Amino acid sequence: MSEAVDLLRRLVAIPSESGKEDAVVACLEEAFRGLGWTPRREGRNLFALLGTEGPLLLLNSHTDTVPAGDGWSKPPLGTLEGGRVYGRGANDAKGPLTAMILGAARAYAADPPRGRVCLAATCEEETSGQGLEALLPLLPRPDAAVVGEPTGLAPAVAQKGLLLLTVTVRGRAAHAAWGGGVNAVHAAARDITALAELPFEREHPLLGRPSLQVTKVLGGTRHNVVPDRCELTVDIRTTPDYRPEEIVERVRAAVGGAVEIRSKRLESVATAPEQPVVQAALAARPGARPFGSPTVSDWVFLKDVPTVKVGPGDSRRSHTPDEYLEAAELEEGVLFYERLIRRYHALAQ
Repeated sequence: MSEAVDLLRRLVAIPSESGKEDAVVACLEEAFRGLGWTPRREGRNLFALLGTEGPLLLLNSHTDTVPAGDGWSKPPLGTLEGGRVYGRGANDAKGPLTAMILGAARAYAADPPRGRVCLAATCEEETSGQGLEALLPLLPRPDAAVVGEPTGLAPAVAQKGLLLLTVTVRGRAAHAAWGGGVNAVHAAARDITALAELPFEREHPLLGRPSLQVTKVLGGTRHNVVPDRCELTVDIRTTPDYRPEEIVERVRAAVGGAVEIRSKRLESVATAPEQPVVQAALAARPGARPFGSPTVSDWVFLKDVPTVKVGPGDSRRSHTPDEYLEAAELEEGVLFYERLIRRYHALAQ
């Protein structure tokens, strides 16, 4: 068994749902020390600095996972079968994290690059809270960053943001048999239709147009009472072409209900293709093409830092039963990150 597969299996075997990462962080702290590094722990975040001078490249991935859930035919805490490591987090994102760690170790083992790396394993990416956002102020400011997520080693150079809204429709209660009143669910249905038809004209070259989905509908209390209230949850994936405030105004103009912003801080981000970190990622994976990612990651906290999101695995496997990472993908990821580190520091001098 290779060093990378062994480390990934050890990490996957430790449950680490968001907020419960202490045990996996302890395992990583031991692994860092075994590589000769001096790790530093802040809460449930762990980081190590490699190199002594030159530009600083942040390598970040997360230790937390979503709950395992139901429907598994393989052990959720990991097994190696048919050249695949199965288990919750194998793909998202303990696989990319493992590859980052060992890729950095190889880069600095012999003929180290003339530059620094900060390798940060952070918590609560799936929920946001005490992870990278809390750790960043305690780190030296990076000149560039790589966020480890499963992208098939193709660099994401743009990422959609998340705007979360609540639309509350008010009515007037009445006895269902007699009628009368104002049915808030019926009114909310008209708002749902209006939202489904809400146009976005501007199209980003990599991310396309914003997407909008009504993902939750709560209305009514009893079968025989005309409902006087219905609440809609609206999930909008944004692009750099629209400010969140502009989208909110479009929603308000389209619906009859009252619109409340639940979250607008996770904004869309993008990195110019000429940035050294983008060029380094492309050089590390000849033939790869940059793309725009629809999924949100900790990149949202690095909007002022040139960043790419890239790692081994496939985002569509994330959060699914029988989540897995191919052992071959993992080994390719180790080599990829080593090449990226070396190429970045060659370009950034």
